[in-house]
Amino acid sequence: MTKKGILLHLAHVNRVNEKNPFELEFIKTLRRAGVKIWQHLPVNPPGKYDSPYSALSSFAGDINLLSPNLIVDNSNEDFEKWKIKNSDWVFDWALFNVLKTMNNNIEWFNWPAKFKNRNKSALNEICEVEKAHINKLIKEQYVFDKKWTSIKNKANAKGISLFGDLPFYVALDSADVWANPELFDLDEKLKPRKIAGVPPDYFSKTGQIWENPLYKWKEHKKEGYKWWQRRIEINKKRFDLLRIDHFRAIVSGWCIEYGSENAINGYWRRGPGHELLDKITEVIPPRKLIAEDLGLITKPVRKLIKKYNLMGMKVLQFGYNSDKINEHHHTTITKNNICYIGSHDNNTAVGWYDEMVLNNKKTPFSSLLKKYNIDKSNCSKKMIEIAINTNANYVVITIQDLMNLGSDYRINIPGKNEGNWKISLDQDDIFQADWDFIMNL
Repeated sequence: MTKKGILLHLAHVNRVNEKNPFELEFIKTLRRAGVKIWQHLPVNPPGKYDSPYSALSSFAGDINLLSPNLIVDNSNEDFEKWKIKNSDWVFDWALFNVLKTMNNNIEWFNWPAKFKNRNKSALNEICEVEKAHINKLIKEQYVFDKKWTSIKNKANAKGISLFGDLPFYVALDSADVWANPELFDLDEKLKPRKIAGVPPDYFSKTGQIWENPLYKWKEHKKEGYKWWQRRIEINKKRFDLLRIDHFRAIVSGWCIEYGSENAINGYWRRGPGHELLDKITEVIPPRKLIAEDLGLITKPVRKLIKKYNLMGMKVLQFGYNSDKINEHHHTTITKNNICYIGSHDNNTAVGWYDEMVLNNKKTPFSSLLKKYNIDKSNCSKKMIEIAINTNANYVVITIQDLMNLGSDYRINIPGKNEGNWKISLDQDDIFQADWDFIMNL
């Protein structure tokens, strides 16, 4: 039987006038509706453009995500043990924050040389002067970890799995790159030689510039991919299922010049392939991994997915864009996939309907409307029903589609930097959505 899931990122929940922790009330709602999966976007502190996919750390949690009304037990003894266990990243994260504040929040590679280059005596001096502040920042991460564990335990006890998202690349302006410059392809001034992106695609005619530094795979291999394994270990603790965003970059990633105006003139740079995936699956079993296999997916990428028997993704909105029926069409979706109407990068179902009608899309979109009697008023529910009736293992519905919201509630437009990640949903509106409809499917 297909398992039902909901995609709701906690950053989009309005906390005004909240009394009981939203997370715990939402888990109760999911259980009543028979929903087995709660999918999240990355839960790390967002960086440039407020994007969770360009986080200030790929290890730290965003303390603003979780309810201030969620109370957890903690003790100094427990905190000290946690601090030692997470010392490989949490001290660098706290120090990075302190230095960002001291330097008016500018990017770390523009800091004074002694901080940018991690001069030991300079950093030791800051640690001594800012000892209380650093300890406070570390304590915040400890509390985040305790709160998240509490949420996960409550969800799991109700038969609900938490589904997380792991960006393949990390942000240039992050504690990750500042603390581990040797693992990234940087020049002598610690600026990237090349950056990641994607070539022209469905979302953008000029491609997408992501501004992420590329990895030095030889250095990762030399240390046995330990940095990657640690990153996976932390996400394994937080989530029951984990999606590797931009999975195809494991095989090869689009590489462009730093400072380019667009991503048209680039080339594919080879990735680590199965060597990295072998190390990842030492930490988390393949059955808990999902490959984000959207976009230009080559035979080697498909071969790698098949070798590890990973689940993939299918997005219904991509199934009706051309004259020919493709792998995202509801009639062609197979098992070992997660089916979406749209992801965080797509328009809402209502917004998509408006776009398709405006662009006068005909077959197979017109055939879809005719067969299922779809119009703007019922588009969201009809597409949810269609998704549920595919052969996919899981169907994940964005909360906006369950709430029947239009394009004003789209989360992200790829290729556009400003104005994304801003939606705000009132808790009452979330709870008043037609959860009975989901339950009865």
